[in-house]
Amino acid sequence: MSGKLSQSDLERARRDGSVFPLRIMTADQAESYRRVYEETEARQGRDVPEKLSVKPHLLFRWLFELGTTPALLDAIEDLIGPDILMTTSAIWAKHARDPRFVTWHQDSAYFGYDPLEVWGAWIALTDSHVDNGCLRYLPGSHTRPELPHEETWDAENMLSRGQRIIGIDDSNAVNVELEPGECTIHHFRLAHSSEPNRSDRRRIGILFVFCPPHVRPTLANMDTALLVRGEDRHGHWKPEPRPERDLDPECLDYYNAFLARYTDPETRSEAERQHAV
Repeated sequence: MSGKLSQSDLERARRDGSVFPLRIMTADQAESYRRVYEETEARQGRDVPEKLSVKPHLLFRWLFELGTTPALLDAIEDLIGPDILMTTSAIWAKHARDPRFVTWHQDSAYFGYDPLEVWGAWIALTDSHVDNGCLRYLPGSHTRPELPHEETWDAENMLSRGQRIIGIDDSNAVNVELEPGECTIHHFRLAHSSEPNRSDRRRIGILFVFCPPHVRPTLANMDTALLVRGEDRHGHWKPEPRPERDLDPECLDYYNAFLARYTDPETRSEAERQHAV
């Protein structure tokens, strides 16, 4: 145990499915990462791939370093132990006055892990408040069976399929307000969402997902990961290339091949896969 999380933090994580806010870097460091991200964003479609929807940490050394910030891995170690795999990442950026939103959903419905000892860490590079579309959680929803989802394909929905939980009661939802350099960690089955950005400020967050190596992938197109701390004594995951510099040709080829598998229309959600079995 690293001691980054207190006993009350750990109890809260088990009970509510999340712990926040956690300070993992200074506001100045977060601002530096924001500048690098926005420079990268401005180059998309030129030397940077247009799609950065999954595992972008494989393309950029700075993004890999953000996801392996020691204070962040210390908190993850307190939750899952000293051996840590990073399985995926995602960039969640909303412009000022951005109408896009994220409906209530559970990540576990679309990614396969067994057992579900998986946690996502969402790092704020800007402030993330109610007015600019912060995350919202439904505490304790991770302890119940997975909720039924439907796919709306709504163009304003930031989720790939516009997926949403059917008939959810969000009267007990909490707002996850963060300052730059803070993060929130949530269980992979915790129901969460976010509203549009109604402010004149951007809202930028980066998500990294972690699990211990004894967890097995249950989807063939999502069976690769990076060992970021400790050892892998199980071998359930195919190792990914580690980015030594931005847009390393080996990593770029790997990323494009992975993205083609990930976006294959024949890929089923975890819920569909379980139903088929």
